[in-house]
Amino acid sequence: MDFFEHQEVARRTTHVLVLYFALALVGIVAAVYGLVVLILHFTDGGDTGAVSAWQPTVLLFTAAGTGGVVFLASSVKTLQLSGGGAVVARELGGREIDVNTTDFHERRLLNLVEEMAIASGVPVPTVYVMDAEESINAFAAGKTTSDAVIGVTRGCMTLLTRDELQGVIAHEFSHILNGDMRLNIRLMGLLFGILFLALIGEFILRSSFRATGSSNRKEAAGIALAMLVAGLGLLLIGYVGAFFANLIKASVSRQREFLADASAVQFTRNPDGIAGALKKIGGLSAGSKVAHPMAKDASHLFFGNALGSSLFATHPPLAERIRRLLPHWNGETGQTSQRPVTEREDSPARTPRPSHEAVSGFAQGSKAEPLRLRPEEAHESLKTVHPEQVDLGQELHGHLPAHWLEACRSHSGAQGLVFALLLAQDERLRSQEIARLRAETDEETVRFATGLFEELAPVHSAVKIGLIDLSIPTLRHLGPGEYERFRDLLHRLVASDGRIDLFEFMLLRIVTRHLDAFFHRLPPEPIRHKRLDPLLEDAGVILSTLAAMSHPSDEAAAAAAFGQAVAHLGRHCLVAVPRQPASVCNLERIERALDAFSYASPMVKKHLLEACSLSVMEDSGVSSREAELIRAVADSIGCPIPPFVRAAKRV
Repeated sequence: MDFFEHQEVARRTTHVLVLYFALALVGIVAAVYGLVVLILHFTDGGDTGAVSAWQPTVLLFTAAGTGGVVFLASSVKTLQLSGGGAVVARELGGREIDVNTTDFHERRLLNLVEEMAIASGVPVPTVYVMDAEESINAFAAGKTTSDAVIGVTRGCMTLLTRDELQGVIAHEFSHILNGDMRLNIRLMGLLFGILFLALIGEFILRSSFRATGSSNRKEAAGIALAMLVAGLGLLLIGYVGAFFANLIKASVSRQREFLADASAVQFTRNPDGIAGALKKIGGLSAGSKVAHPMAKDASHLFFGNALGSSLFATHPPLAERIRRLLPHWNGETGQTSQRPVTEREDSPARTPRPSHEAVSGFAQGSKAEPLRLRPEEAHESLKTVHPEQVDLGQELHGHLPAHWLEACRSHSGAQGLVFALLLAQDERLRSQEIARLRAETDEETVRFATGLFEELAPVHSAVKIGLIDLSIPTLRHLGPGEYERFRDLLHRLVASDGRIDLFEFMLLRIVTRHLDAFFHRLPPEPIRHKRLDPLLEDAGVILSTLAAMSHPSDEAAAAAAFGQAVAHLGRHCLVAVPRQPASVCNLERIERALDAFSYASPMVKKHLLEACSLSVMEDSGVSSREAELIRAVADSIGCPIPPFVRAAKRV
C-alpha cells in the first residue's frame, strides 16, 4: 500500500473506533443504570419489592447523564489536544529543542528530522526531548503535518548511533505520513471520556468516607452507604470500560507499528538501523519504559512499549519486531551501555559547506534539461518515500550554505527568506516592494530579503520548497500579531505587479496553509467528497491550467496533455472532465478548486495528482518547475508528497 491507501485505512479505522466507542458507551449506560437501581434499593430501606428493576424514566435520565458526562469529558480532552502535537509533548514533560543548539546530540537529532522532512515533502516538525527519561523511546503527535511534533527520550537521543536514530525518526515519519497521528489523538480523547467515570467514582468514594466519619445519624449513614456504593460502582465501571477500550487501542496500535517498522526500512534501505535501536531497547535496563504519569494515556504514540507491561501492550513483542526486520537474528540483544555516543564515534567525516554560487550553478544546469520520467516512475514518487529521496534529503541539507540555514532558524531570517522568494524580478517593482517592507517590518528582515534574493532566484524549485519547510518551525514562534503582519505582507508582495506567477502563488499557499492551521488552531478538513464526480469542474480548472502552463505557445500540445490527464481520470468518474478556457482559470478560481479538493478523500486526491503528473509529462519531459508545481498543488490540498526523485537529484 502507499501513503494514500494508508491514510484511507486510518480514516476508516477512525470510524470503526467511534463505533466501538458507541458500543462501549451502551454497555456503560446499562451498567450505570443497574447501579442506580441498586442505589435506589438501598435508599428505600432495602425493601426488594419497593423498587422495580425496569424504570424507563430512570433509564432515560441515566443514559442522558452518563452519555453527557462521557461526551463532555472526551470533548474537553480533545479540545485540550487541539493545540496540536506541542500540547501532547509538553504534557509528557518534553522540552522544545532550540533550533540553534550547538549540543552534539541535539544538533544531530535536528539534522536527521530536517533531512527526513525534506525527503518527505512536509514542514519540519518541532522536536522535543524528554530530559527525565533515560529509556529509549520516541513519538510523533499532532492533528496534521502543520502542527506535527517529534519527541524523543534523552536515552533515545544520546544512546543510539546516527543510523539507529535515523531508523527511529523514519519510523515516526511513517506515522506522520500515514495519517496515524489524528487517529491517535482521537483515541486519547475517547479513552479519557470513559476513564473520567472512574475519576468521578474515586471522588465520590473519598467523599463517602468523610461523610461516614463526620456523622452518627442513621439517615446520614444511609446516604454515606449509598455514596459508597455509587463510588465503588462508578470506579469499577470506569476501569472496566477503560480496560476494554485499552484492548481496542492496543490491537489497533500493534498492526500500525509493524507497518511503521517496515516503512522505516523502505525509507532508509537499512534494516540494521531500526533493528539496532530495538536491540538496544532489549539490552537496556530501563528498556523503552516511560515514567511520566501521562505515558499511560499516550502509550500508543510511542516507538516502543512505554508501560513496561504486556497486559495492555500497544506494541508487538520486541523479539517479533526484530525478527521481522532481521529474519536470521539469533535472539541476542546484549547489554546496552549507558554511555552516550560521542561525536568522534558517530560523526562521518565533515566536508565544508559549499558557497551559494556552487548550489546555484548546479541548479541552473538542471533547469536547462527536462526530466525524463515514465508515468509509473512519477506515480511511484507520489505515493511513498524511497531511499533515493532520503539520500536526497541528506544531500540537499548537507549542501545548503550555512547562512541559508541560519536564516531559516531566526525570526528575521525566516521571514526575509520567504519574502526573497516572492520579490519581483523587475528591478523597479522590486525596489517598491523593498521600500514597503522597510516601512512595515524591521531592518534585519529587509537585509535578509534583499541579500537572499539574488542567491535564491536561480536555484532549483525543490530547494525553494525545502527552504520553506525548514523555515516553518521558526515562523511558528512568531507572535499572533507578527504573523498577521507577515501574512498580509506576503499577499501584497504576490499581488504587487498585478500578474501573479502560479508557482509563487503556490508557495504562498504552502506557507499560509501550514501557518494558518497552527496559529488559528484549524481542525483537519473533514472528508466531504469520497468520489471524483462532484469535483469534475474543479479538476478541469487545475488540469487546464497545468496543460496551458506546460505548453504556453502550442495549443495542440496543451490539448493533448489535458486529454492524457482526463483519460486517466475517466477510470474513476462517470462523466468526462471538462476543459476550461484560460479566461476561467484565474487565480481566484484555481484557489477555489484547490480548496474543494482539500475536502476530498485521500484516494480522490491521489487520482488528481496522478492526472497532474500525466498532464505535464505528455511530451515525456518534466521541467523542475513543473515537478515542484505538482508538489505545491499536493500540499495545497492537504496531501504533501515527496520530491520527484530524478527532479531533485539534479540539485
